[in-house]
Amino acid sequence: MQATDIAVTRPLEYYRQERVLTVAEFAKFLGITEQTYRRLLREPQKVRMETRRQVLEALGLSSPHYVRQLAPPPTPEMVTDVHAAYAEANREGWIPYDPGTLEPTGEVFDGEGKLLHSYDPKAS
Repeated sequence: MQATDIAVTRPLEYYRQERVLTVAEFAKFLGITEQTYRRLLREPQKVRMETRRQVLEALGLSSPHYVRQLAPPPTPEMVTDVHAAYAEANREGWIPYDPGTLEPTGEVFDGEGKLLHSYDPKAS
């Protein structure tokens, strides 16, 4: 996974393979040429916004964040914020959350996954 990937995004090729279509068939489904499809895969920033919106519409998606090649890149400020958050967590510990409740589990881990200590999350 690259540093700029967002967890909910999928590559455009995923959507093609999900439909079991050839590149030519998928490009036709999207209403674009094979050349434009390949450009989307290689250099998406060089594809017109109108074409990107057309692809989203053909896929029935409401946000470009669902398609890796269409999602806008993070701003330098966002990258700086993420790096700062990682540095803080590596210094002070990582706090896991229960995926079902989204509540802290009461554990603190180091960057390697080693348990540093436990606490009562309800006391916080």
